[in-house]
This record gives sequence, C-alpha cells and structure tokens, in this order.
Amino acid sequence: MPKVAKVLMPTLAQKINSKIDQRGFSLIEILVALLLVSLVVISFPSSDTTEKHRNLKSAVADIERAIGFASNESILRNTVVRLRIAFDKEPIEYNVEYGPPGNMPLPDMPDKTNKTLDEEKSDAEKISKLDKQFTKVVEFEEIRHELSPDVQILGVATSFQKKIISDNQASIYFYSTGEKDAALIFFATDTEIAFIDVQPFLSETRTVFEALNPESVAKKEDILQTKMDEVYKAWISH
Repeated sequence: MPKVAKVLMPTLAQKINSKIDQRGFSLIEILVALLLVSLVVISFPSSDTTEKHRNLKSAVADIERAIGFASNESILRNTVVRLRIAFDKEPIEYNVEYGPPGNMPLPDMPDKTNKTLDEEKSDAEKISKLDKQFTKVVEFEEIRHELSPDVQILGVATSFQKKIISDNQASIYFYSTGEKDAALIFFATDTEIAFIDVQPFLSETRTVFEALNPESVAKKEDILQTKMDEVYKAWISH
C-alpha cells in the first residue's frame, strides 16, 4: 500500500509571523506600540521617586527615634540632653549630647535681627560656653544611622532658638522633668517636603509629607523656603 505524505497546515500564528517577516511593521503599528508602552510606564510611579520617598520616610523615622532616645536619656541621667543637628557638616550630622548633672540654665537666645557686632559676639560666646558643657552619648553614636544622600534636612525651628535655623548648628533640648523644646524639623528630597512637629509635653510627634508641584516654574529652593515659612508662621501662632 503506497504511503501518503502528511501535509502540515500552517497555524494562524505562523501565518501572521510569515506576513510580518514578508512586509515588516508599518509606521502606524509602531506608533501604536509605542503609545501602549508609554501608557503602561505612566500608570506606574517612577521607581526613582518611590526610592526617594522611602529614603525620606527612613530619615524622618531615624530623627523621631533620636528624639525618643534623647527624651529618655534626659530622665535617666537627670540632666539636660539635646539633639544637635550640624548643618555645617557634609553630609549633615545629628547627635545626642548630655550636659552636667542637675538643673542647667540655658542662656536666652534672642533674635539676631538689628544686632550690633558686639551683641552678636556676646551671643557667640554664650553658645560656645554652652557647647563646652555637653558630651556626646556614646550609646547613640553606635545606633545612629547616616542620612541618605537623597534627603536633606532643610532647617530646625525651636521654642529656644526662636526662628528657623538652616546653617551652622541647631539644637532641641530635653529636660529631666520629661519636658522638651517645642520644635519643627524640615526635610526634603527633589520631589517632596516633610516636617516633624515636636510637642513639649507629648511623647508622640506629628509628621507631615507633601509632594512638590512638578509643574511649578519657581525655583525648588524658593518653593521649599515658602513652604517652611508658611508652616512656621502657623506653628508659632498656636
């Protein structure tokens, strides 16, 4: 009996592939494909933005832990303790430091506006004398985290320093009674601003995150400064 040769019929996919191989893609098909890809990309947040937000949250959480640590240390040591943020370091550093035992009077720190050179020199001497009375807490040095390069601490405002400090050094003071300075600590990345609101008689802090407007034509520095001033004015009015 003669053998019958089997003839394999091409599948639909093979037919389509054959046609594509023969004529290639048209310009319209390519444009449609690119449009679909762009829609998929837009529908998901930027991985870079997500990473920066994660780093910002981590930095805020680290400072909140430092606030809790300093508060506990002041009670355990029965002395004044401070969280000190050094803007004059690169990258910015923060440390917890303790003062001498017992009650420690802090010098008055009035606003520098319209001060003479002699008055400014006198204030600088007060600060220098105060700084010499504080020592870093070694245990905190061992658990402190470095801030991500994506995150910037913009400034600190406290009831002691009476304005937003964004250069040199700023300190938040904690007392053996459990009280601490009321304070605002501002943070930012390229896409977001955040601040911690420290209450003098509460252990909890309030944290706010706010995205920056990507369509704004103003400089980022001006946007951040305007937002800080806005939050600070509302804070001191309460």
